Amino acid sequence: MKLWRLLGTRTSALGAAGGQASVETVFLIPLLLMLLFGAYQLARVFYVYHTLQKALRGGAGLLARSSNVNYCDTADQMLADARNFIVYGNIQGTGEPIVTGLTPDMIQVFPERVVAGSTTVIQCLCGEEDSCDIATGGRPPDYVTVNLGGGFPLEVPFPYVRFGTLNLQVSVRMPVTGG
Repeated sequence: MKLWRLLGTRTSALGAAGGQASVETVFLIPLLLMLLFGAYQLARVFYVYHTLQKALRGGAGLLARSSNVNYCDTADQMLADARNFIVYGNIQGTGEPIVTGLTPDMIQVFPERVVAGSTTVIQCLCGEEDSCDIATGGRPPDYVTVNLGGGFPLEVPFPYVRFGTLNLQVSVRMPVTGG
């Protein structure tokens, strides 16, 4: 009979190898969980950004195809409808926001015009000659830009670590076709 069978050293060597695998697994599980959770948070950030961008694109498209929008009057009903459409997905402003924490007050709308003889786009100011103020006889802008002003604050929670808040800057420019 073999000596290692009598002494039992072969069995203890296998037991030690099994114990080492257990210790390695204990060290790797938290690391793998952190990687998994980090991938989830990264995917969530991209999802929220994409959702905000789609909402702004829809609102900018609504404004760009609408006629007689007075961009110089902040109380214009079409501007309020577009803000509601961006936030709630409907012009009535009812229901839950498409992204939690998004409010109509966060939405900024800027009419823009192409400088004659150039490719430069500038903000169309109200009350000036050749303005976008249709109430005073101005012509519609060439573009409408819709953005989130100061950005959208997105909290990124992570176990035992505070990464803080990401400020998502989303902006959409659309050519005005509604006249």
